[in-house]
Amino acid sequence: MAEETTFNNLKKGLLELLDGYPSYRYFGKIEFYLRETKSSLNVLEKDGIIEFASQKEAEELNKKLTPEIWTQLKAEGKKAPIWYRLASKGVDLAISMINLEHSERMIEHSKKTNRLTNWIITLTIILIIFGVIQTIFTIL
Repeated sequence: MAEETTFNNLKKGLLELLDGYPSYRYFGKIEFYLRETKSSLNVLEKDGIIEFASQKEAEELNKKLTPEIWTQLKAEGKKAPIWYRLASKGVDLAISMINLEHSERMIEHSKKTNRLTNWIITLTIILIIFGVIQTIFTIL
């Protein structure tokens, strides 16, 4: 089992953001997985992984929020959500993470295949030896 690291938590958040790319803007997805929310978002934005919504977009998106969400945000001590979406580097990073996961699985399958191949080679050698011994006894 993989240990829970910040990068693994970020991976989960980015994969959720990737599901809605490019048309959706989110708030709270990455914050759910990473504990240091504001500084993490700033680092991700500086690295080009996410991009923040403009003030105008944020106002339009805030109008679509339900009263329950506003109540929850106020309970958490937030005035308004921070809207963001994946940037092109974020998409590349999320896809690389998916590819890494698939390659790790391929390595495991490759190891199993290699073990089975060695078993088949060993069995073949044993059968050839038995065949040669049987042929010698038949001739004698």
